[in-house]
Amino acid sequence: MTCDRSDWSVQLFTPDATAYGPYAGLAPARWNPYDAPLFTRATAEQIVHDLHRDTCGLTAAWDGDRLHFDWTADYDGTGGSETVNPDQHGRYAIGRWPWQDWDEDIAQTVGQAAYARGVAEARLPEPTPMPDGLAELYADGRAEALRLTPSPARSPGPAAVNAT
Repeated sequence: MTCDRSDWSVQLFTPDATAYGPYAGLAPARWNPYDAPLFTRATAEQIVHDLHRDTCGLTAAWDGDRLHFDWTADYDGTGGSETVNPDQHGRYAIGRWPWQDWDEDIAQTVGQAAYARGVAEARLPEPTPMPDGLAELYADGRAEALRLTPSPARSPGPAAVNAT
């Protein structure tokens, strides 16, 4: 089955009720908190790192390109596991907990804000000048947003970046 992703855009996410992220992910314009946005391997690795900082009963480990999640009954009442394989563009559909939009109402560091701004401004022809110490985070955000969306010459796909 082929999923039509023509209405998908790059958006910023955080796991509900956390200060982790922001994570640049690809999702439909209309999504719900339990959808599984698509993330690059680098962002998936950061999500795993942040996940292990909590003791919520959900863990993850890499097995080559596969990402394997395990969770205890403390996490959801039943426990279980799930393996996430990358799609044809190397992106990982990660769900298993509620996501929320990363927005200005979330308490954030200046570094998180710079990264988020970079994601939101990924398609601008010229980057916004940033102070020392934040330019790299801003550039990382721009680059991550562009990695999420395959070049139109390579494949059809979303080209919009949703500024939140």
